[in-house]
Amino acid sequence: MEKPSDSKNSSISVNYFLNSAAYSGLFSLLSVILTGQVSATSSLCVGLALGVLSLFSRGSTVFIGGLIERSSTVSLTETGFGFIVFSLLLLQPAMGGFIGFLFLDLALLGLGLSLVNFALRGHIIARVKDKKSQAALFALVTMTANLGSAIGPLASNYIYKAFGQTLFVIVIVGLYVFSALLTPIVLTHHVFIRNEKSSKENTSSIVKTITDSLKSPGTVLAILAVFVGSIMNGQLFAGMALEFHSLSDSPVIRGLFYSIDAISVIALQMPVSKLISRGMANGQNATSFIIKSLGIYGISFALFACGVSSYWWICIISLAVFSIAECIYAPLINIALVEAQPDKPLVDILNYRLIIAAIGESGGSFLWGWVPLLFLGGWIVPALRPAGMTAWYWCALALVGIIPAVVTNQIGKRGQRIIRH
Repeated sequence: MEKPSDSKNSSISVNYFLNSAAYSGLFSLLSVILTGQVSATSSLCVGLALGVLSLFSRGSTVFIGGLIERSSTVSLTETGFGFIVFSLLLLQPAMGGFIGFLFLDLALLGLGLSLVNFALRGHIIARVKDKKSQAALFALVTMTANLGSAIGPLASNYIYKAFGQTLFVIVIVGLYVFSALLTPIVLTHHVFIRNEKSSKENTSSIVKTITDSLKSPGTVLAILAVFVGSIMNGQLFAGMALEFHSLSDSPVIRGLFYSIDAISVIALQMPVSKLISRGMANGQNATSFIIKSLGIYGISFALFACGVSSYWWICIISLAVFSIAECIYAPLINIALVEAQPDKPLVDILNYRLIIAAIGESGGSFLWGWVPLLFLGGWIVPALRPAGMTAWYWCALALVGIIPAVVTNQIGKRGQRIIRH
């Protein structure tokens, strides 16, 4: 495959920017809107709704693999935008009716988001084969996406507060429509994630890919690292969103929490990417960096636990730390799984990645550790807030991130000592 030109990289980055502005603007308020308007009562219903959305936005493409193989990335992206726009137009009626209609509407929204994200990621991976070039391009689009994330929540919170929910939804829909119109220009090369020239080995099913991955300790480690990271990363628009909303009545301040994360990523992404490239040149793989990011996520949540009661400035520090972890984790997810299974079909690995993220981020939005612990990002946070106990939730997440990072680091040091002796 040819290496994309700088202009092509810029075009893809524009698409990521627009999508991220719409996505972050929507999700910075979605849990708040659902909490305030879902008549079915409880925070449990909100948690279920967010869980359905997260599950479909991450894993629904697994069930349409045949369609994906026959469709270009442009067709997939356009179809996804169509689902997104249609579901957003139905959101208000769905919230006022039977709760099942809301679940179906959010499932459709999730399917649209899944198709768009799948197609754009697949487009990059299919066109850029060099691992370092992939990391650099994903770092670029991550940085531009975070520029959209810096603007989206600020603008959305202001529009929502000043003009109401209807105009807010219209603006989000408009951004997605504009992105859809730009797609044929941005993705000028009609790339197929798996083409007819694929070898016989590259036609295995997603089931076989999953089965084979469980036979390799290295692949299992990559899967676990990505899974735990998805739980961590999913907190920004789940439990954290509700915490931000409770800390201030100002739409600017509420939006600023998200913008701080995005601006920090913009500032830090390139320096962090250079460190990652240097580490890869010295033999470290993507999985090892993702495990390091888990520890940084954990530190962020430990700080957040200290700030949720009233110290908003500690929350800002925690967001800066969160952004460092995001700079490491986000660009390397796809690379870690491809790196662990280089002989597997790309479409299956991408679907596999979405399955892992679906389970993890659904856990972040709805359920984390049903057995033996019940922690719900979209449920437990509003349930614990009246008792002033949400800090325990963030402390638990901190341990989930810090412990594997510390253990893996110690194992690595012991291995190096054994090699030296």
